[in-house]
Amino acid sequence: MRVTNSTMINKAIRNVDGAFRRYIEHQEKVASGRSINHLSDDPHGAARAVRLRSVLRGVEQYKRNAENADISVRTYDDNLNKVGSILNRVRELVVRGATDSATPTEREAMAVEVRELFDELVHAGNASHLGVYMYAGYKTGRSPFEAVDDIGDVNWPVRYFGDSGVNRTEVGPGLTLEINITGEQVFMGEGGGVNVFKAVRQIEQHLAGSDVPELTGSDLANLDGAINQVLKCRAELGGRGSRLELVTNRLESDSVSITELLSKTEDVDLAEAIMRLAEQEVVYQAALAAAARSVQAGLLQYLK
Repeated sequence: MRVTNSTMINKAIRNVDGAFRRYIEHQEKVASGRSINHLSDDPHGAARAVRLRSVLRGVEQYKRNAENADISVRTYDDNLNKVGSILNRVRELVVRGATDSATPTEREAMAVEVRELFDELVHAGNASHLGVYMYAGYKTGRSPFEAVDDIGDVNWPVRYFGDSGVNRTEVGPGLTLEINITGEQVFMGEGGGVNVFKAVRQIEQHLAGSDVPELTGSDLANLDGAINQVLKCRAELGGRGSRLELVTNRLESDSVSITELLSKTEDVDLAEAIMRLAEQEVVYQAALAAAARSVQAGLLQYLK
């Protein structure tokens, strides 16, 4: 008889223990708002959540890369807008200086201004973003342009210390986009283009010397070529900006979709969870009461 009472008591204790664990499990779900708090809660769901979180981290990193790339593209465009404004001012001076009404003294004054505009061009070419020289290619550790005053120097009027290195950023699995434009593309006339610095310095010389035929001939043609060269680079930046916008929108959509899947996998229906918790609390209290009755009955039986 005592063995039977002992068995009943042990069974009651196991029931209490089981009910308590289930009560705590539901309590954790309500407190955390998640249906999976331990691997044992749902091994398959937990594994899926781990995979989704890994994918989401990758998407968020791609989003940050795309956002940083977009900032870089906008920075380049702003800088090239300034370069374009400088060149357009030089063109105004060329047109004015080429007129018959312009005096040699006036052209000399224009030449002085053109030299100042040349210095502004060099400064724009040495622009930096986040501590990195923008037009240096891979050689971003030093300013890429240095003015050369000796007209007999092969590098006159500017020495270039950069290279043609293209910096890319990854914005998706296997998808990279260029984020820089080199000084060779913009200023040095890469691939048969116009050396912008040389074009401006030659204009300065021809204004100072009142060389009208040169001003109206090769100078104006070279300057228009330089302006178009800058516009071409800005158009390329515009295309990159459009692609980045499309990529960013897609990544944002991917992030929302993955977050929703993760929520469906991990998050709990709070109303249902509270109801289940209340039900489990009733079960737990009933198990405690049953256990108490079993212990009391066993004790009475023992005392008889």
